[in-house]
Amino acid sequence: MEKPADLKQMFFDGEDGYDVVVVGSGYGGSVAACRLSMAGVKVCLVEKGRKWEAKDFPTDSFKIISAVRMENQNLGVSFGPKDALFQVYEQNDSLAAVACGLGGGSLVNAGVMLPTPVRTRRHSKWPKEWEQDWNSCEASAANMMRIQSVPVEFPIAKIMKEIDVGDVEDMVQDSVKLSMNFDLQESPSRLQKHQNLDTCIACGNCLAGCPYNAKNSTDKNYLASAIQACYF
Repeated sequence: MEKPADLKQMFFDGEDGYDVVVVGSGYGGSVAACRLSMAGVKVCLVEKGRKWEAKDFPTDSFKIISAVRMENQNLGVSFGPKDALFQVYEQNDSLAAVACGLGGGSLVNAGVMLPTPVRTRRHSKWPKEWEQDWNSCEASAANMMRIQSVPVEFPIAKIMKEIDVGDVEDMVQDSVKLSMNFDLQESPSRLQKHQNLDTCIACGNCLAGCPYNAKNSTDKNYLASAIQACYF
């Protein structure tokens, strides 16, 4: 993984050993690294992919194709750059598509966040203790991801409105929020807490990485907070 100078210093500062090794920097890995680091645990984060800047993301069909790596274990063949943004693996009857980069899957989705339905939270398979902390944990995640209501209509809005989303249809229409920045001007407190974000222009390129630096992917929040804790 390519690392900026400050990250290199964090990883290779001459000290030996780590308390915890976290593999992957998507939502799961970044949250784990952040919480452990903030608790004073020395964390080593391992990520196969590189650091992606807004200018690096593909913006047309040809560039998207060149940002894909395919590996077919059945045939023993593979093609595409090893650090490609999109990695597709096929083995036996299984097919997996994953993102490869610092931030994992948060780089190539729209960061949609929906409130958890009450009946889901109270399912018997969840630990009962979780219900007590659910609201505070959900609020904490929403704050870290800086979710916002969508003030503009994306080009694909008409298609999305025709999709039958079943039981969550009403909830989606009223409560869908994205970890995108729609603010024309950011408050000083937000700028200090996380990296600077530009404003979403509703281009719909979310699933190939945001080329306008408007998406609040995990490399800009949870991982940034882990680094600031000085145990990462």
